[in-house]
Amino acid sequence: MKKHVAPRALLAALTVSLLVVACSSAAAPSTPPSENPPSASPGGSGGESDPGAGSGDPIGTDPGDPGNGIVDPDQPQLVVPKPGQLNVHPVAIAEMEVRVEGRHAVLNARWWSGVEPCYVLDSVAWKRDGKTITISVREGSGAGDVICIDIAMYKATVIDLGELDPGDYTVVGGDGNAAPITFTID
Repeated sequence: MKKHVAPRALLAALTVSLLVVACSSAAAPSTPPSENPPSASPGGSGGESDPGAGSGDPIGTDPGDPGNGIVDPDQPQLVVPKPGQLNVHPVAIAEMEVRVEGRHAVLNARWWSGVEPCYVLDSVAWKRDGKTITISVREGSGAGDVICIDIAMYKATVIDLGELDPGDYTVVGGDGNAAPITFTID
C-alpha cells in the first residue's frame, strides 16, 4: 500500500505560512509614533472622534513607544480611531486620566484588548450632562478572514474634551471598571 504524503506536507506548509502572515501583521505597530492622536469634537455636548485632528500626545509622550522602537508591554500603546470597522462594540475602559491646561481638558482612556487587525479602535465618543462627562470607546475588527492570535494588549487613546466652563467635572466610563475621576477647571 502506497501512502500519499504530499497532501499532508502541503497542508503543513500552508498552515505555517498562514501563521507567519498572521503573526507578522499582528506584530506591526498600529500607528506610527509620529502620527498625531485623535481629538473628540469640542463643544460641550460631546462628539465622535476626528482621526484627522491632532491634540498632541496622551498626558505626555506615547507611553507605548519609549523612542527606541521597542514597545514596553507594561505601558499602553497609543492607538487612533480607524472608522469603518466590522462588528463594532464598546470596550471596557480600565483607567482614565485627565490633563487640564487653562480651561482646556484632554482625557487619556486606557483598556485591555487584542492585536490588530482583529481588535481595532473604531471610534471614541463623549457626552456631557451638566458637570458629568461619559466616555465611550468602541472597537471592531478589520475586513477579511484572518487568523487572530490571543495576545493581550494594553491600549490608550486621547479624547479632547475642549474648552470647559469653570467648575468641578466628573468623568465616567460608559463601560468598564475605570473609577470615575474628578477634575477642576479654574
